[in-house]
Amino acid sequence: MTTALPIPGNPRATTALLIPGNMCDARMWRVEPSLAAMLAGRGLSVVDADTARDDTIAAMAARAVAAVAGPLVVVGFSMGAIVALEIARQVPERVRGLVLLDLNAAADLPERAAARPGQQAAVRAGDLERLVIEELKPRYFAQGHTDATWQDLRDTVLAMARALGPQVFVAQSEALRTRADLRPVLATLACPVLFGVGAQDALCPPEWHLLWQRLAPAARLVVFERAGHMSPLEAPVALVATAAAWLEEVGL
Repeated sequence: MTTALPIPGNPRATTALLIPGNMCDARMWRVEPSLAAMLAGRGLSVVDADTARDDTIAAMAARAVAAVAGPLVVVGFSMGAIVALEIARQVPERVRGLVLLDLNAAADLPERAAARPGQQAAVRAGDLERLVIEELKPRYFAQGHTDATWQDLRDTVLAMARALGPQVFVAQSEALRTRADLRPVLATLACPVLFGVGAQDALCPPEWHLLWQRLAPAARLVVFERAGHMSPLEAPVALVATAAAWLEEVGL
């Protein structure tokens, strides 16, 4: 994980805080074209949040904000978007902008919460790789990818899961299971917000994001075509172009 601090000698420098999803790491922001590189090119100090050491969303958020000083533009995907929203709840005065991708702002759905203890037990028993592979294609990715693209996506996600390992899976699963409903936070946001979602996201569908946009007073919504839940990996060109244009528009 990157541990860089904001630009030395400039305590007002804005940090772009990148927060990956469940069983993902900094690699998801560095597929080409690289979102991290685009942000750095705009003069932002880019820092990767550490979400591998805590088992609550609140603790992940607190660790992330404690690691950097000054104002923040927070970019989060899926679980990372939930953490980003919690950061906005904890330190609203520091957040200058939010990019929230493939988000469920509500508490865990009852059926997902009920399934997580069984998944945790399976992973403790050594089934992490099987669980990741079996759930990937039908639930996380859009239909229509070529075999080569699907293989690249699968390999990337599996590599991140392997690197993080069973202990992190269990902790993050528990954080998701016990998380609070953060929908009330959306109405309190004073900063610009960009929501992004894959058109084929089956886990956090576009219809949900229309609700999130209505709740947030200064929000835009972009739907990425030919992407499912893993939009940063499936639609990096569209994501980088959209984020760059939005940052320019809102003056960040």
